Amino acid sequence: MAKPLADAFYEVAQVKYGYMLLLVAAALFAKYGQVFQGVKPDPRNKSLFAYIWLITLYFFFHFGLAIAYGGSLSEIFKIVSPFVFFVLVAYAADRWLIYALAIGAALTILINAALLPFDYGWVTWGSVHTFKGYYFFKTDLAYALSFSVLIYALYARNSITSVLALLTLIAAVEVVLSNSRLNYLTFLCVVIFIAIKEGVSLRSIIRYGLLFGLLALVVVLLYDPTKLMGFDTSNEAAFTQGRSVTWGHILDAQADSSLLQWAVGRGPYADLILSADLRGIGEDAHNAHNEILHLLFTQGIVGSAMYVALWVKTFRMSRGPSMPTWAHGTAMMALLLFMLQSMTAVVSSFASKTWPLVMVLLALRELSRDRGQRQQADSPL
Repeated sequence: MAKPLADAFYEVAQVKYGYMLLLVAAALFAKYGQVFQGVKPDPRNKSLFAYIWLITLYFFFHFGLAIAYGGSLSEIFKIVSPFVFFVLVAYAADRWLIYALAIGAALTILINAALLPFDYGWVTWGSVHTFKGYYFFKTDLAYALSFSVLIYALYARNSITSVLALLTLIAAVEVVLSNSRLNYLTFLCVVIFIAIKEGVSLRSIIRYGLLFGLLALVVVLLYDPTKLMGFDTSNEAAFTQGRSVTWGHILDAQADSSLLQWAVGRGPYADLILSADLRGIGEDAHNAHNEILHLLFTQGIVGSAMYVALWVKTFRMSRGPSMPTWAHGTAMMALLLFMLQSMTAVVSSFASKTWPLVMVLLALRELSRDRGQRQQADSPL
């Protein structure tokens, strides 16, 4: 429940560390409470030991890169933090977890909405005045809102209740004002997923989608066909906000890599170093702005393989023998949002990108805890 507060105070390092200490203490307290009450451990916890070993191996892989190329422990921890978070909560979570996640999701939507009238929640990005809420980047806000709606829908058993409809409407307004164009798609995917779960036919979704798409096209044509929310669509580099230029530089540099660099990468700040080199000729690559390019460029094939293996293991441990029917497909939808975000941003280095996916997987893990709890999981929350 406290995660939105940690996101809001991203500038204060003590808040982040304080939140992690609180999370560790709460997990231990809950776990020992279950032991004293005689609660049987989840049989899937046995897999967590192998999972922890893989996390440890991945940590020391990054530690070695930091020694060889330069880096920091805080950066390493940010990369492994979603998996550490999963371990902590998976050991101790129970049926109350979904309530905490739902409250956190609602707070994320409502607190950011409360900032709409205030300058603090806005920033000028390019030539456009965009809404960012209490996040640093507008994309972080839109991404968090998409996941918040998905998590609350999971709490509501993917049934369109009045509260879910209201939260979705408020979140939609915020996403539009954020002008995070790729996240228009992620948010739309969530809305379509919930509609299908509610029983709306795919034909109806397509029909209404074409109708609203036609209306949007008319508005764009009347406004300016080459300008979408202030961004020039007639120029690829301008429309992608320089990402296409960045991808070209990264690909060129990767093509010139040695076998060792292909294997273990060039270090955690390789894309930032490339940025510094290119500034001398008037270019600015910043970071890779694409998760696959970032992983390959900084960690190589070995590090990328370990990272993917950790996510595969996380997904497997979130499954159970008695997943409620109404929850089917939620994990894949969460993964889709994660992958879409990865197309134009680096996500592995930011808890605001990775933790929402883990939260969904933890909720699903608890919903499918064992067959004996299926009736309880299927009852109204």
